[in-house]
Amino acid sequence: MKDNPPEPDSSGAAPIPVDPYKEIKAKLAEFLLSLIQAFLRTGFYTSDHPEAKKAKEGIYGDFQSLFTGKGELTFLVRDDPEGKNILIEGVLPEIHNLNSLMLRGMAEMYAPKFAKFLDRKDLISLTLKNSMTQTEFTNFVDVMGEPIFVDTHEKSDKERFGQILKERGVLNISYIFSEELLALKRKIPWRSQIALSRLKKDFRMIPLFLDLDEEGVKKIRRQIIQDIARPIQNTQVIFPVLMNTDLAETEEFKESEIDEEIIASLPDELLFKLSQTLLKETVRHGETEPPQGKSVRLARQVVSSLNAREIKGRASILEEYFKHKLIPFERLPEATQRKIKFEQFTNKFLRNIDPFMNQFDKIQDRERYLQAARTFTRIIPELIRRDRYEEILKIITHIDRHSDEKKDLSIYARQILEEIERGEILQTLKGKFLTGTNEMRLAIAPILIKLRAGSVPHLLSLLRQSTDHLVRKHACEILLQIDSSAINLVLDELNKREFATKSAIDIIRVLGEMKCDEWIQPFARTLQGYLNHENPHLRGEALGVYYKIMGGEGESLYLGLLNDTDIGVQKRAIQCLGGIKSEIGLKKFLEMLKKAEESPSDKDLQIEAPLFRALGFYGNLELPEIGLLEDFLIETLDRRLSLGALPLKFLKKKKKSLSEGAVAAICETLGMIGTDKSRAMLQKLEKQKGRQWKNTAEEALIKIVEREEGKGSVKAP
Repeated sequence: MKDNPPEPDSSGAAPIPVDPYKEIKAKLAEFLLSLIQAFLRTGFYTSDHPEAKKAKEGIYGDFQSLFTGKGELTFLVRDDPEGKNILIEGVLPEIHNLNSLMLRGMAEMYAPKFAKFLDRKDLISLTLKNSMTQTEFTNFVDVMGEPIFVDTHEKSDKERFGQILKERGVLNISYIFSEELLALKRKIPWRSQIALSRLKKDFRMIPLFLDLDEEGVKKIRRQIIQDIARPIQNTQVIFPVLMNTDLAETEEFKESEIDEEIIASLPDELLFKLSQTLLKETVRHGETEPPQGKSVRLARQVVSSLNAREIKGRASILEEYFKHKLIPFERLPEATQRKIKFEQFTNKFLRNIDPFMNQFDKIQDRERYLQAARTFTRIIPELIRRDRYEEILKIITHIDRHSDEKKDLSIYARQILEEIERGEILQTLKGKFLTGTNEMRLAIAPILIKLRAGSVPHLLSLLRQSTDHLVRKHACEILLQIDSSAINLVLDELNKREFATKSAIDIIRVLGEMKCDEWIQPFARTLQGYLNHENPHLRGEALGVYYKIMGGEGESLYLGLLNDTDIGVQKRAIQCLGGIKSEIGLKKFLEMLKKAEESPSDKDLQIEAPLFRALGFYGNLELPEIGLLEDFLIETLDRRLSLGALPLKFLKKKKKSLSEGAVAAICETLGMIGTDKSRAMLQKLEKQKGRQWKNTAEEALIKIVEREEGKGSVKAP
């Protein structure tokens, strides 16, 4: 019998993320264990002993398999509160604890022994470069395990250790003894101290490479710096290194040269972050004096590197460098220089706007006029950024006036206005109009009006894009001021149904708030088209606005919509007919109320409340078939009002009970048309606690009393 496959876990637990470095970590762990075992075993045997040879087998190949290109592996020994801690750096993107890389049992067995092994040698940093040959690697492992070098705390032992490595051709390593750690009295991170110490130590080792010319020395120096900087991934380490490279300076390699090489070796992302850190650490809040000393020199070196690589986003940080006098103007990218020049010109313009515009008005030469006009238009984006709309309006107003008044230059003034309309200025203003405050829109509006036809496409775009009622309203108002016929463009899009439903509803509402005789009829025709739209909300909004602008002229439309499939539209139609006091509508209302009483559907009952409410528009009208409307409403309450299973004592339940909403609507209408005869009924209704109609009945009584008292005061002599 075959085992059933396990069912998939449906518990919803989040899957464990895949470690992209899982394979290399496994290789690294295997190599570390083999290397540590080799170090420890060779300490018990001579280098040619079979056990020593066995310990070293295959390790070199494992070491080389850790790298795909040039690289190195570094052991760092750090004093932590719980003891010596060994960190591994170079193979993986981030620094790792030795214990976290090895299997738990192996780590518990070998990590303490290896820490003691390095501690007895007084080593705090040990780096193996993958440029080592197999012979060099083997000799290195042998020297590390030599019994005479078990302890190298004495100066003479350390010197002999270095001499033996040199004699055996082991050059592609780097090591630091604890006494060689620099910057002990400077408040910088331990990892930065290690980097500085290694720079100093490795620079001193360069003479060991024989037959090097000047270019060869430079190449090795560059390689040393690149090797040391490569594993450093954050500015918290590299910035202190750069600020303290005087500690690594030698007679041959000066501080400024070291800084330049370190900065050149940094990847783009780290260089950009360094530029931000340098600014933050150098410029102190509230200081007015320009920064001095090394930070200024570093800033200029960083800028050179940023510019040479054209790193994205550098412009804003370099602008801050210039602002705080870390770099001169010439060191900025050309685009940033132009931007700053325009900002400076803008400042000057804003301080002297009237003299500038007066001089502009006096220009008669065509070339000078075009140059001046284009200079003004080029600063408009900066004025927009500063929300200086009054000044923008002044510039455009002057150019617009020139297009009418200056006969010789009018054609060029119109050319400039066309360039403004076609360029990014209107697009930027549209963005501000779309997202800005009401005050901002009011400030931008005169500019759009002044640009006339050029603004129209952007205003239409605002109607499509915005979800803000006020934005759309302002856009329509501006269109009207530019040219009332421009509203026809909006109506064309509505007729083509190119707006989304919500947008169409809002635009119809906006246009309904802006009565204008010139386009009332075209708008009304557009609205008629929407009265049969498939969306009931849109039909209802179109009906409401049509009533608002056309009133009684739409009576036949309102009557037709009493039969709409949507109850919301029906309710609107009832309101419209009541609002115009339609006699035909009143007869329809009474017929619908009779049906709701005698053979009601759910829909009939839902429509009762708005029907009763609409009767209030007609006043206390007397009709042949029912008498006064007031009497009709009181009798309806008398016939149909009940309170669940217990009818009121003064009422007789004969027909379908009224809903609480319908009773409230009757109370509201009685408040509008009722007389003293309604008071008894309303007083009984207001005593019914917890009923929807209670407050409406109270308000109706107050209105009747006020109306009756008003009549009495008129009759008084």
